[in-house]
This record gives sequence, C-alpha cells and structure tokens, in this order.
Amino acid sequence: MEILIPGLLLVGFMIWASTRIKRNAAKAYEREEIDTPEFSIVKPEGFLAPIDPADGTLFSAYSKDYGRDEAERIRQATADVRRFDNANLEVVCERAKADSTDLVEERFGVVNRSKCANIVVVRSDAGVPVETSLKMIAAPEAVYQLSITVLPEHKEDYLRNINELLSSFTLK
Repeated sequence: MEILIPGLLLVGFMIWASTRIKRNAAKAYEREEIDTPEFSIVKPEGFLAPIDPADGTLFSAYSKDYGRDEAERIRQATADVRRFDNANLEVVCERAKADSTDLVEERFGVVNRSKCANIVVVRSDAGVPVETSLKMIAAPEAVYQLSITVLPEHKEDYLRNINELLSSFTLK
C-alpha cells in the first residue's frame, strides 16, 4: 500500500507529461508566420522549422515524412532561405541553374520595386531526382533566395504548401 500511492502518482504524472509533449509536438507542425528583421514568410502546416536553421541559411523547414525506396533518406519537401551578400540577381540565378539537370520554368519581374526571379529546376540529390522552386529577390546589399525542394512523386501533395511559401516570402 505504501508503494501503491506513489506509484499511482508517478503513472498519473507520466500520462500528463506524455499528453503535453504530444500536444506541443503537434503544434510544431501547424501553420506559422515567421517574421524576421530581414524578411517574412509563412511556414505551412505540415512543415517543421527548427529554432536554429541549418548552416548557411536564415530559415529552414522540412516535412515530417521521407520518400520511399531509393529516396528513403530524403524528406518529401524542404524549404530554406539564404542570403548572398554583395551578389547580383543574374549571377545567383545562373548559379542555381548550373546545379540543375533541367530548367522547367524561368520568370523575371519586379515586386515592391525589387527585381525578382522565379525559377523551377530539376536536379539530383544523392542520385535521386528532385524538383526545386526558387524565388530570388534583389535587395540593395544582397540577394535573398527561397528554395523549396520536393520529391516529384509528392509534388501534388505539397503544391498548396509550395505556393503558400512562394507567395508569402517578402523582404522588409
């Protein structure tokens, strides 16, 4: 009896903690507006954005699920934002196309008085073909690049998320 009461309290605490952890983990995959001093972007539902982005990026996010078969070590979708200081928009665009195996689409324009480019390329990631949508915006001192990479067999599943990321990415 002396052990039963503390044991029940311990089990009750463990159930409470487990439920709380699961609830917080689920919140991490909810839609979220990311607002930094340099840019803003909307992280769509189903993506996780670590507090500390991957090396060399200002923002990174990835899907929960991985690919299948030879792509089992590659996430179904990833997104990141990079800044290229003292760079030229055309040079950054050419660099992005140079790493690709196929150019699907390329558009240039002006948004909010800043030159921008939208490019879609196919490239290889560890021998697996992936499609990358890029949005590049020229700022006075740098070029910002949003890259969204998706496994082609999952593109339809992430099309809404890709469009939300691309349309929400703006500089301040």
